[in-house]
Amino acid sequence: MEYVRNICSICKDEKGKISNQYCKDNEKSPDYDDDLFGDTDYLDCWVFIRANETKEEYNKRMEKRLDKTTAA
Repeated sequence: MEYVRNICSICKDEKGKISNQYCKDNEKSPDYDDDLFGDTDYLDCWVFIRANETKEEYNKRMEKRLDKTTAA
């Protein structure tokens, strides 16, 4: 049986816009480990996403967040 890796739903297996690197939980990253209890996990994807977020993306996310809190 051939191993098929799913595309990450968080980082979409794309390089970061700012770092030009893959997240640590991507097999293409030099920091990747495939150990279930190793140093890399899906939280690395969120760190990667936030570290590679542009000012425009950040502002858009904050506006969306503010809209949700003021709508209640």
